[in-house]
Amino acid sequence: MEFRSIFLFNLEKSSYLKEMNKNFTSRVIAYADSRGLSDAPTSTGIGGLSIVRARAPSELMNTLYSPLLCFVLQGKKETAFGDKTVTFGANDTLIVSTHIPTVSQVTAASPLVPYVSLAIEIDLGIIRALQAELELDGSTSSETASIVSGASGDELANALQRLFDLHDRPSAEQRIVAPLLVREIHFRMLFERHSGMLRRLARPDSHESRINRAILKLQKDYAQPIAVQELAARAGMSPSSFHEHFKAVTAKTPLQFLKDLRLLIAQQKLSSSTMQVSAVAFDVGYESVTQFSREYARKFGHPPSHEKRQAA
Repeated sequence: MEFRSIFLFNLEKSSYLKEMNKNFTSRVIAYADSRGLSDAPTSTGIGGLSIVRARAPSELMNTLYSPLLCFVLQGKKETAFGDKTVTFGANDTLIVSTHIPTVSQVTAASPLVPYVSLAIEIDLGIIRALQAELELDGSTSSETASIVSGASGDELANALQRLFDLHDRPSAEQRIVAPLLVREIHFRMLFERHSGMLRRLARPDSHESRINRAILKLQKDYAQPIAVQELAARAGMSPSSFHEHFKAVTAKTPLQFLKDLRLLIAQQKLSSSTMQVSAVAFDVGYESVTQFSREYARKFGHPPSHEKRQAA
């Protein structure tokens, strides 16, 4: 009898959560429709929260991800980095722990059942403060990849819903409550089953934290000549150990990471400025325009001049 009662309770809870998520998804879609949002991520202006709503599968998109949490309400998406591919769908959360070049694609979406997700920026300062206060230990986790996905906890999903629902509340309430909910979301994130990498990253002495400092160095000085030995020394590792840990986190070697970073920044510059191809090549750190054009075409499937024509 006791087992049957527990089973029925869990069944009722599951049905309730499905209905709640369905209603929430409908509200997010109505929000997107009422504002005429495109398929691109759009900020709500509340606590760093943004929305993606796509009514059809997308093309492959090269993107430089920043640390973020993505919660999928409906549809499915794939994100690849290096030789790894992460697939995530309804009621899953994706945790991106570091800045990293990716190739992403919405794989399941239609006019009747669009892809819908919420994303919020991860503040490593909040993560570190919470981890120190809670004395959480990330060393027991074997997860080292910078992008991971898994089923979302109910508490985390609920906190994200409450943050979204602030969009139609008075500005004074948004100003006071949003920071509290952002902190709660970071708290809930730390207890997700797939947040081991994030907990390890929050420890200043961990290998992952040292690799993250190297990544930030590459992102800041991407146009400068950088030796792997110098990065390894900054991380307090031998070159071989640095190479191993860097690839475990990013699925790329440091030089592959830097090349992808330069090409993504070049694409942004070509699309949004009047700079010529040669100027962009030198600006992102290439010494040869020919090499730049060859590597650009290999990555994006078209020459850099294509971006200038598209922008025009």
